[in-house]
Amino acid sequence: MVSTGGALGNEGDRDLVTPATVVVDADGHVVEPLEAWAGLGDAHRPRIERDASGFEHVVVGDTEILAAPLGTLATPGARFSDTSSYRSLDQALAGGTDPVARLADMDTEGIDQVVLYPSVGLYFWAVEDPVAATDVARAYNDWLAAYCAATRRRLFGSAMLPMQDPEAAAVELRRATTELGFTSAFVRPNPCLGRALSDRAFEPVWAAAEELDVAVGVHEGSSVIVPTLGSDRPFHPLILHATSHAFEQMLAYAQMAVFGVFDRHPSLKVVFLESGGGWVPFWLERLDEQAESFGEFGPPMSLRPSEYFARQCWVSFEVEERTLPALAPFVGAEHVVWGSDYPHHDATFPGAVEALRRTVAPCPSRTQALVLGLNAASLYRLPPRRTGAAAVLDAYFTAITARDAEGLRKLFTPDAVLDAQGTEYRGGDAIARFYAEGAFGFDDLLPRPGWPEVEDDRARVEIDLRIGGGHAEVEDVFTLSGSLISRLEIRGLGEDVADRLDRAAGPP
Repeated sequence: MVSTGGALGNEGDRDLVTPATVVVDADGHVVEPLEAWAGLGDAHRPRIERDASGFEHVVVGDTEILAAPLGTLATPGARFSDTSSYRSLDQALAGGTDPVARLADMDTEGIDQVVLYPSVGLYFWAVEDPVAATDVARAYNDWLAAYCAATRRRLFGSAMLPMQDPEAAAVELRRATTELGFTSAFVRPNPCLGRALSDRAFEPVWAAAEELDVAVGVHEGSSVIVPTLGSDRPFHPLILHATSHAFEQMLAYAQMAVFGVFDRHPSLKVVFLESGGGWVPFWLERLDEQAESFGEFGPPMSLRPSEYFARQCWVSFEVEERTLPALAPFVGAEHVVWGSDYPHHDATFPGAVEALRRTVAPCPSRTQALVLGLNAASLYRLPPRRTGAAAVLDAYFTAITARDAEGLRKLFTPDAVLDAQGTEYRGGDAIARFYAEGAFGFDDLLPRPGWPEVEDDRARVEIDLRIGGGHAEVEDVFTLSGSLISRLEIRGLGEDVADRLDRAAGPP
């Protein structure tokens, strides 16, 4: 009924949020085969030239945009330092190109849904010809739409935009959203044809994203071709990767905040990906401090830099980023997502979700549920993975884990009845109060639902419920009215827990 989230650990490991929440990978990757560009003319069709060392040079026209052993780039655990093991593009992990293999790997990991970003496509930022960039973007988006067509409820595309021509980028964003069903678009934080993301030339793109309510992912990719911070200093791949991914994101955010992008587009949603999340608290604090001394030198800001982030930004933490539990309160738990980076060489696979669950285990269960998937599902406006009764029950148990009383209210019909071991709560207000003031008063509340038994409009679920310092074997019986719950009977709470719930929730 809901994700198993990979391995759940030992029976005594009760601090991990287990199946009662959705798991959404906010930053997975595809690996584009040469067939993705087959329909383009010779002048604009990307081609690969392999040299004697095993590097594959991706070229568009006369412009080289990337040089790497592409199969190595797209194989978890592969190492660029071992030249004898270099892999070509056609030797990359299958799931990057084959959606059926991808879904099997997602099931192994316990990932319900994924939003997909490119591998080679991150580097077309270096193409200087706007017409070529537009043709390449359209071809990629068409190929990605076909990949996602394997299942419209689990695989979701992020559109490539030809930012070399902002007007064409806005047109492509509309096409990708309205015709291809994409849930986001991506840009790089680096300058494109000398223009930073704060450049007024990009106003058509931000306006279209805001109007369409489509999130924009800012995604870096280490490169010696695309302009990158630190590229004028002594080179080392470790330094390039660490600098480009974090520092380029930091600069991009600062420029968008200080030069008015967020003021001009207050509903624009931006997520910063694959840079870790630890920079956000430090950077927002520093920008706020600097704004007090130097803010008058630029266009006036209606908010502090940290307030723009709180209003309209998100950041992706790595699955083993140990500072996440400490920093989530400063970033805002509602603004944290995670990305697997599958199938790239530095991805944790298999085991990403298991690693993430260990990382977030010290967090409250609500924060765990938000990070594991609720934030990404909301940011990208994803539909439920399942339909019918299963979708309703998924939403119900996820909302309990996230301690979302208002979300629970919306799952019940206006005249619904909740029968908690003989005490009835009627109507949305009373039911919301039962959860907000009653059930959620138990700090250790955590449901472990089993597989539902569904017959017509009724669904029965057995639950191992952690509550009140112990475990109760609870049975929930749902009566459904379309996509809403018209009646819920909860049995097996135990007299002590039921009495405490009655007292906390007040009169039914």
